[in-house]
Amino acid sequence: MIGIRDLARHLDISIGTVSRALNDKADVNPNTRARVREAATKLGYSPNQSGRSLRRGKTDLVGVIVPVGPNNVLINPVFLSVLDGLRRKLSERRLDIAIFLQGQDEEILGSLRRATERGLVDGVIISDIQRVDPRIDYLLERRRPFVAFGRSLSGGAHPWVDPDFEAAVDGAIGHLVDRGHERIGLLLPEGETNYLHLIAATYRAALIKRGLAVEPAYMQRRPAGEFGGYDAGEFMLAMKPPPSAILVSEALQTIGLYRKLDEAGLRPGRDISVLGLLAEERVLTLSPALTSFATDWMAVGTRLGEALIAALPVGASARGKAPPKMTQIITPAIFVEGDSVHRVDR
Repeated sequence: MIGIRDLARHLDISIGTVSRALNDKADVNPNTRARVREAATKLGYSPNQSGRSLRRGKTDLVGVIVPVGPNNVLINPVFLSVLDGLRRKLSERRLDIAIFLQGQDEEILGSLRRATERGLVDGVIISDIQRVDPRIDYLLERRRPFVAFGRSLSGGAHPWVDPDFEAAVDGAIGHLVDRGHERIGLLLPEGETNYLHLIAATYRAALIKRGLAVEPAYMQRRPAGEFGGYDAGEFMLAMKPPPSAILVSEALQTIGLYRKLDEAGLRPGRDISVLGLLAEERVLTLSPALTSFATDWMAVGTRLGEALIAALPVGASARGKAPPKMTQIITPAIFVEGDSVHRVDR
């Protein structure tokens, strides 16, 4: 690995010219720029990133705060697809991603405060958004560029990106009602993540809109994972009468529910209907094929990247200025026809 002085000496040109060529300055001859870049690649030039960051007032890093713990299921194929879409968009601006893990044993501002107050990143994306989330208030108060991956009741105007849970839930209820279902259950993971509240509220509103009674026992909250789905399925099947259809939002719970139904000799799409909300690849191999509302999670990551880039200040002189207000974004849910929904006689 060589530095900029070695590179300039090798090319027999000034350090300033090498620096401007590497930073795509317009006043550098195209042939010189190409020569500098070719030599930098061949010789293994490595810029002093800490020095560059100090001079430019930027790190070219975007922090993603990710909660972890035995009960957290955020790190899954969905989130990895989101990160891939985010990475692709940020790379267009030569920005990289830094992951900061938020442990269950530390207060909610821990990782976020360390990343921002130490100047480790230019902006942050916070995930697993809570119904009331102090991280949003913290970032707004300190005028830090950020995007929330999810909606919250906290904070003022700020950019966020979230799937269209309302459209998925209302569309699911409508699809089931059109096929004669009136006893429709809902299975959700436990937790205070705001999307769970949105799904529950939309579920109740969609039933009322169609003249159906809201039966509290039909809405079950269980720990995320297969055992949660299995346990909820056992509980719902024992009800008198049991639901004729069940909405499920979490992939592993869906798998557990299928297993319980199979043990009970029931087949989705024949004896009971199962419909997935915002399904992802782990349920694609279920048999019978799951009817669901799917989301392009890589596109969600791309939208997060677009929103974060728009929120970043331009130049070191813009540090401390409030990020621009940006239209809040909801990505569409796409209906996927499967074999797990059947018609019933009313």
